[in-house]
Amino acid sequence: MGKILNRKQFIQSYGATCKNWTWSWSFINHDLQMVIFGAWDSEHEQGRAVILRKEWEFSAKNIRQSGYSQAIEHLQYIHQGYDLYTFNMVHSPSPENRDVAVIKDFERRLEKRWLQKEGDVWYADVIDHTYPDEITFPEEYTEGTRKVITVNAYERNPEARRACISHHGTICKGCGFDFEKTYGEHGKGFIHIHHIRPLGTIGENYGVDPKEDMVPLCPNCHAMVHRGNATSPLSVDELRNLIEEAKARQVSFMSS
Repeated sequence: MGKILNRKQFIQSYGATCKNWTWSWSFINHDLQMVIFGAWDSEHEQGRAVILRKEWEFSAKNIRQSGYSQAIEHLQYIHQGYDLYTFNMVHSPSPENRDVAVIKDFERRLEKRWLQKEGDVWYADVIDHTYPDEITFPEEYTEGTRKVITVNAYERNPEARRACISHHGTICKGCGFDFEKTYGEHGKGFIHIHHIRPLGTIGENYGVDPKEDMVPLCPNCHAMVHRGNATSPLSVDELRNLIEEAKARQVSFMSS
């Protein structure tokens, strides 16, 4: 029977490390570009795990938590393209101080996850939402000849969506699909909005021009531009070329 690894040994077996093994719940391996978070069993919601809350920044005694600052630092590496992994931890309150979390046990396996942020909560999700069709959590929208919004990597503005549609319309720029033409009134106004520069690669704040940086795509084309590499999607021109090449092959096959 093999030796049961403690938490430090388990993390080190993946080549990851941290600043302090006592208070850390996030770890990093720069060589493999992976970030590992411990996820409490009490912090799971609908299949996804909460790995960080803004309220965790300070303790009950209003002392800044070093683990929180380190977690924020590690999240920035995920924004830069590092992969996120989690392992489940069994929560138990400390007998001496119920405000302090104690790891009763943990699962000795990693699971690939995708980072999502909603308000002041960061989630490790079981699926990759690289192309949501709605934009939430507005920060700023500037009127003028060049319409600009400021968004962070996981926050999107509904005004930018409307500005993009006002300029480009709702017909897919990849394949030309028109939801209203196909589905009538039920499909009117429906389209995904593609960020030409993925939000996860543009840093904490970036001025987005809805005319130049965003483009309407149907869900199929949107999935195809992101397929295989979320941080370096196909350009719309590359997508159109693929569609034309596929059509040409089909015509050639039918005529042969």
